[in-house]
Amino acid sequence: MVSHCLEVPWCKPMNILHYVESTDSRMGGVPRFVLDASRVMASRGHPSTILALNTTDTPESWLADHDGSELPIAKQLPRPSLMGKLFGPKQLRAIREELAKADVVHLHCVWSTSTFQIAIAARQMGIPYVVSLHGMLDDWSMAQRAIKKKAFMALGGKQFLENAARVHSTAQAELDQSAKWFPKGTAEIIPYLMDLEPYRHLPGEAAAKAHFPMLSDGTPNILFLSRIHYKKGCEHLLHAAAEHVASGKSGKFIFAGTGDEAYVSSLQTLASTLGIADRVHFVGQVCGDLKLSLYQAADCFVLPTSQENFGLVIVEAMMCNTPIITTKGVDIWKDIEASNAAAIVPQTGPALAAAIGSMVADKSEVTRMGALAREWVFTTYGEDSLIGRYENLYRTCSKDRRRTVTPTTVSAGVVLQAA
Repeated sequence: MVSHCLEVPWCKPMNILHYVESTDSRMGGVPRFVLDASRVMASRGHPSTILALNTTDTPESWLADHDGSELPIAKQLPRPSLMGKLFGPKQLRAIREELAKADVVHLHCVWSTSTFQIAIAARQMGIPYVVSLHGMLDDWSMAQRAIKKKAFMALGGKQFLENAARVHSTAQAELDQSAKWFPKGTAEIIPYLMDLEPYRHLPGEAAAKAHFPMLSDGTPNILFLSRIHYKKGCEHLLHAAAEHVASGKSGKFIFAGTGDEAYVSSLQTLASTLGIADRVHFVGQVCGDLKLSLYQAADCFVLPTSQENFGLVIVEAMMCNTPIITTKGVDIWKDIEASNAAAIVPQTGPALAAAIGSMVADKSEVTRMGALAREWVFTTYGEDSLIGRYENLYRTCSKDRRRTVTPTTVSAGVVLQAA
């Protein structure tokens, strides 16, 4: 368990305000990080507030009235009322009332006009802000809608980042790709702060096997669990599945998650075209203990992604004793590889098929690698090993509170909305 800040004399509590557009877990790792980091920091004695436009998956107890002494406070903001998804004057006055309580503001989207407005308000009030990049400036990400994103950076995005007290990356590889977009900014590398408590006592695989009977047919279970999006490389995994089956190997491929209906339908059509529809199962969103049980029931977890700054689902699977197959598109791939519980392969069907076939061929090896995976995560990403780094980040930034600032313009607003 995480120790309480107030038990440490020199550890002064800090008021931390997060702004994120949505806490809906279907949106990927950003909501998960905001919820987990807020929970852990609040348990440490640092009052934490989340402002969001969409509070889906925020615990109800956080949304209820309370003093914030043990749990984060979460508040749903009204949708921005002006064109360009900008907050109107009345909305900004209410937001400023929340900003005034904060020692540090933590922002979570580079491409949001509302985030841009809150950064400007914070600077005008002399409150330092931190921007977490969440992979949004990685090379792959910047190549998507590249003209609009580069225009935004030229019109104000660069200044937005360079005015931040810190620009937060989760890995050196992320910073290496991103730093060119804010050359005068101040960067900080800290892995995601996760709440590991749900993973300390795992539910076992029985629940998943009861809910998904196909997991109990005695053949290897190969799991993909994430947002179903073209970035994740799902087509490559289907081609790997076809090669795996064509080579005479047994196994089934579970796709857990949600995505655009047309895209999911195209994947189902591809599975049929490849002749593997009977080996591929799209099971939708899986949450809570059932998700943990599904990880445990898998012989390996595969994420053939094009880009992840951290890959929270990878770390989740590893905490559930599941070995990993992924690509160098994950910015922490070197760390994952060093765990000796993962295979890092090219994003191609043949390479994925070879890794899957090798990994699931020996059940004892799956068990051995799974144990290494779990131990590595708790050692590397345990709360006690990371929380002090976040406290130092916020404390260092808060020393700059109330400094004199020059307001930033909002000239990037229209471009930002399109990006």
